[in-house]
Amino acid sequence: MGRLNNLCKEMIGFYRGDPARIQHFMKVRGFAKLIGEEEGLDEKTLYILEAAACVHDIGIRPALEKYGKENGSLQEKEGPAEAEKMMKLLGFDQEVIERVSFLVGHHHTYTGIEGMDYQILVEADFLVNYFENNMDRETVRKSVEKIFRTESGKRIAQEMFFPEEFVMSETWAQDGLQELDDFIESQGIYIRQ
Repeated sequence: MGRLNNLCKEMIGFYRGDPARIQHFMKVRGFAKLIGEEEGLDEKTLYILEAAACVHDIGIRPALEKYGKENGSLQEKEGPAEAEKMMKLLGFDQEVIERVSFLVGHHHTYTGIEGMDYQILVEADFLVNYFENNMDRETVRKSVEKIFRTESGKRIAQEMFFPEEFVMSETWAQDGLQELDDFIESQGIYIRQ
């Protein structure tokens, strides 16, 4: 996977001196790869997903330079051309470049999501943004319910932001012994006393 690492290294150079943006895309790549593997993506789709995760926010810098702001629609507008230029220099196949450019140009559009690479990129980006933007639990909960579709993404969001607390009842020991007795009896096992 040398090309993917080279793409990430190029993006580190692209955002030289901006550790927050570098940390962001590297974390999105990590979550995207994890979710993609857990969801059983084929090798080609996973490769496209990881490449898109590396460059998904490449439109921020040109948007800031041109417009003085970096909202999602400007990122989607400015990002594809930058991603294409960088990926061509690194020798990516045209088919991969085209899909990655599409994903970069749509990663802030949450309606009409088509393809697991698109869905997972959106979920991975949200997982990182929830934490980095210190979003409140209710906002996180509502957006997970509305946007997330993969079981892996939902599980990660649940474990990160809504962990089930283990509550031990006052009679936990007695309850456990009773469950064990019930199991033994249901199996027809008799213990001599």
